[in-house]
Amino acid sequence: MANGPALATSTRAPLIASDAIDADRVNEIVLERDGTVYRFERQDGSWLQTAPILHAVENWSMRQLIGRVLKTVSVRTVDLSTSDGDARAKSLVQAGLSPPSGRIELKEQAAAGAAARSVTIDLGRRSLAGRAYARVGAQDGKVDDTHYQVVDSELHEFALGRDPKEFRRRDLFIDLKDVDRVAFRSTGNELVLTRQGKVFRLESPVKTRVDRVQAEELFDALRRAKSSGFVSDKPAELAAYGLSPAMATLEVDSGSTRRTLLIGDTVSIGAQDRFGMLDGTSTVVRLPAAVLAPIFPRVERLIDAVASAIRPRDIAAIEIAVGAQHITLRRETSGWTASVATHDLNPATSPTTSPATSPASIAGTIDLDATDRLLKALTETRAASVELSAFPASDSVATVTFLGFASEPLDTVRIARRGADSKTLLENGDGVLRVHGSIDLPLTAEELGFHAK
Repeated sequence: MANGPALATSTRAPLIASDAIDADRVNEIVLERDGTVYRFERQDGSWLQTAPILHAVENWSMRQLIGRVLKTVSVRTVDLSTSDGDARAKSLVQAGLSPPSGRIELKEQAAAGAAARSVTIDLGRRSLAGRAYARVGAQDGKVDDTHYQVVDSELHEFALGRDPKEFRRRDLFIDLKDVDRVAFRSTGNELVLTRQGKVFRLESPVKTRVDRVQAEELFDALRRAKSSGFVSDKPAELAAYGLSPAMATLEVDSGSTRRTLLIGDTVSIGAQDRFGMLDGTSTVVRLPAAVLAPIFPRVERLIDAVASAIRPRDIAAIEIAVGAQHITLRRETSGWTASVATHDLNPATSPTTSPATSPASIAGTIDLDATDRLLKALTETRAASVELSAFPASDSVATVTFLGFASEPLDTVRIARRGADSKTLLENGDGVLRVHGSIDLPLTAEELGFHAK
C-alpha cells in the first residue's frame, strides 16, 4: 500500500452541491457536539428543540444554521488516498475529524413522489486565519475517509463556538396574541383579570372595572417578557430553586391555550431577579426584576379610577339623594329639568309622617353647566388613588343613580366625605373607593343652581 504524504489541492468550491437539498424544505436539524445530540424540528412554521429538552428556538438561528451549512466553501481539498491506514487515521485525528468535533445533519421534508434527502457534515478543529477542517459525512452508510476539506470557519463558529442555549427563544409567552385571562396567585393572594372583546374586568380580589390602558399595557408587557438566561436543564431538585412548590404562578389564557409561568426564589441573597419555569418545559430560567415588575402590577393600578363607566349620552335621568333633599334631573331636548323634594329627617318635628312618604316635589330649572360638571365628575374624572375597602356608611353624604331612556337603572354611585382627611370617596357597589382630594361635584339643589318655576 502506498505510504505517501497527504496531498492538498487549492480550489474554492461549495462543500455541499447546490442541488443536494432544498433549504426551504429542511424540517429537521441534528447537531452533535460535546457528547450531546441536539435535535431541532420545524412544526407549523416554527422551530422547536426537541432533544435533549423541549424548547422553542429562534427561527432566525435555524435559518442561519441551514444557510451556513449550504454556503460553506472548501478552499482546499486534502487527499488521503495515497496514504496508508495509519497515516490516514493520524491525519484525520490531527484535523479533529476522527472522531469529529461535531456533526450537522440537515433533513428535508419529502416532496410528493420523491424520497426525503439529507446532508451531513463532520466538523473538525478550527485552524488559523479563519479556516477549519470539515468533510461531507456518511452517504448511504459509508464514510469517505480519503478526503477532507479546509473550509471557511463561519459554520464552525456558529455551530460549535456558541452555547446551544443561545438558539433558544427567551420569550416567556411565545407568539402571544389576544389575551383573554390573566391569573396571578401567591400565598394568600389572587388577582384574576378577564377580557371580553374590549371590556376588561377584575374578577379577584374584587369584581370591578379595569382601566383599559393599564390592561393593554399589561398584555403588551406579557408579549415582551423575556428571561435573561437559562439556568439549568432538567434539574434534579426543583425545590432548590423555589419551584416545587412554586412561590407564585402566573396563568395566561389566549384562545384555548393556557400557559403557566412558575416563579421561584430570588437567584441570590439581596438580588431581585428570580428563578422561573414555564409549564411544559424542563428548563429553569432567570427572570429579571425589570421584566417581572410590569407583568405583576399592583391591583390598585389596574382598577378603573373613574367612578362610573356609564356614558353621559346614555343617561336620561339622574336621581340624587343628598341630606334631606331628593333631586330628580330629566334630560329634555332643550337641556335638563329638575324637581326637588325635601324630607324631614327629624322624626320629632313630624311624628305622623313615615320616612317612606314622599313629600310634594317642586319643579324648576337648573344650571346646565352644573349638570355637566356633575356628569364629568362621576363619568370622566379619575381619582387620585383607589382603595380596596368597604364603603364607610357613617361618612355617607349622597347617592347618585343614573337612569336610562326606559327608566331602567344604569348605575349608582355612593359618595362619602371621610372625616379623618376630608377626602371625597366615590363607590359604585364594587368594594372599591375612588379617592379624590379635591373634586368639583355639585350635589345639592343650591350647588346645582336650582330655581323653582
